[in-house]
Amino acid sequence: MKKILFICDKNECTSFGRLTLNLVRSVAKDFDTHVLWMKTPKFFPNPEHTAEGGKIVADPSTYTAHEVWVKSLYTGFLSLRKPVYDCVREVKPDVVFFIRPELGFLISSAKKAIEKNKREGGPDAKSVLYLHDDFAETQYPHSIKFILLNKFYIDPTINADCFVYNSEWTKNAVCKHFGPKMANAPGAVIGCPIDGTVFKRLEKPKTAEEREAFRRSYGIKNYKAMCVHVGLAEPRKNVETYYEMARLRPDVAFVRVGKLTQHYRDIINAKKLYNVFHFPEFNAPELREFYYHAELMVYPSLLEGFGLPPVEAISCGTPAVAGGTTSLLENLDGVCPLIDPPTDAEAYAKVLDRVLAGEKVVNEEKAQELLDRVSIEAYSKRVVDFLNSISGATP
Repeated sequence: MKKILFICDKNECTSFGRLTLNLVRSVAKDFDTHVLWMKTPKFFPNPEHTAEGGKIVADPSTYTAHEVWVKSLYTGFLSLRKPVYDCVREVKPDVVFFIRPELGFLISSAKKAIEKNKREGGPDAKSVLYLHDDFAETQYPHSIKFILLNKFYIDPTINADCFVYNSEWTKNAVCKHFGPKMANAPGAVIGCPIDGTVFKRLEKPKTAEEREAFRRSYGIKNYKAMCVHVGLAEPRKNVETYYEMARLRPDVAFVRVGKLTQHYRDIINAKKLYNVFHFPEFNAPELREFYYHAELMVYPSLLEGFGLPPVEAISCGTPAVAGGTTSLLENLDGVCPLIDPPTDAEAYAKVLDRVLAGEKVVNEEKAQELLDRVSIEAYSKRVVDFLNSISGATP
């Protein structure tokens, strides 16, 4: 059986961590599967909690876990190279799969180990890098942090042998940025998966009483409904519009899962948003419960490479509304309301009003087509077909 080694630096509570474990599920029947977790205190502060969430996504017995601890990805610029080299030497994989471009600086270490393995009769392994958007590369041209991140971490991405993309929008954007070498390399749009065993529709939706009890258990009291937003603390996430929506509907609770920055605190204080509640992160089962008990998932993003959260919510039976931009338009057009321009807070609030009035805002037929496309089964076929095509495995 061919071997594959996934390399990930995020925990199972993050979208990249869950994506890694969904990849494990996708290939475990066809490949001897290994994961190198590059652990940092920031993303693995509570290993037991993250592992508990991870078990729901992928059975630990289906893959071999390797790990290395570093203070941060940035301090690991030099110190992570040897562990990656050693792991590739030990596993002798046929495919080394990097989960995101920020790990591109480690491709050279993996390739050195691959060459050494080949000289000893090992496999002629291929390096694969998963591209999710072009935002770090293009959205912060004057940021010293991102200038350095690109120069030292992301630019080496181009040295991978093959590339996979989460959407057609992403493929077009990153190939334009990186140029012909990437565009002409072996590659495929594999999308992103939604784990239907985790994010699944309930037989009976939660009652109003159950929703209220759930909100109260998290200290969210005296509100008639709840909206949920999940996202990073980045300008492209357009969280300001979510907060303005909260100002427009003070009798509804607005939950945000993600980092609470000082910038966001200032907005909340200036607008006197007593109906906004922040939680830093949830593992998959916890996030699912928030979807189940929310009346609406709100995703006003300006730029997205894929946009998992609204698809997860729809998979749970929760209506969603999103910005009508980039890959959100590619994935959600005709499925749920899309707002253009995505900064129109009043338009989002009106969708919420429709939901609270009992209107079905999601096209169930189109939603099912989307969920079929992002199912683990469909995703697995795309991933395995591509890996077989580059590794010489027999389908």
